[in-house]
Amino acid sequence: MIWVGAGIFAVAVAANCASVHAQKRHRVYDRLGRWGWPAHIVLLVLVWGAAVVCLALAGDKATWPMAGWVRPIGWVVGALASLIFGTALRELGLQSLFNGNFFGRGAYSDHGIYRRLANPMYDAFLLAFVSIALRRADAVYFLLAVESLILLNVIEARVERVEGVDAPPWWRIV
Repeated sequence: MIWVGAGIFAVAVAANCASVHAQKRHRVYDRLGRWGWPAHIVLLVLVWGAAVVCLALAGDKATWPMAGWVRPIGWVVGALASLIFGTALRELGLQSLFNGNFFGRGAYSDHGIYRRLANPMYDAFLLAFVSIALRRADAVYFLLAVESLILLNVIEARVERVEGVDAPPWWRIV
């Protein structure tokens, strides 16, 4: 089931990227008037919800077992992921979870945590997968962390990049 979750995670990223690109470059959702952003939200809830459900149902069956002493480290990494995600969400607002900035809602930031990390929410996803790998002592979840890094931090972040809001130089992807 974890491989199905990884596949649906990739589909969710692709759908999100296509939807954001369509709005950002072609204003496709504007044709729906006031229902544009809600339509985008429904799409995101469906694809991301499916990915989360599949990943949650993956079970505790160890595929690549690790030593049990790594489990407490996973809780620390998970707490760090939650702190980063919460800080980024507090700075941009709840609408940022649904790409509100491309629909005239929400804001962009290059202050606070966004001064240190180019994509703190996506960094939090990466850390969450590392946390799960450590807490479950199952290295297969590191593959999901790598998938998250590539799909969210590299691809989706590039699609969502906003002209005029620059990333910190050490995270900039050329």
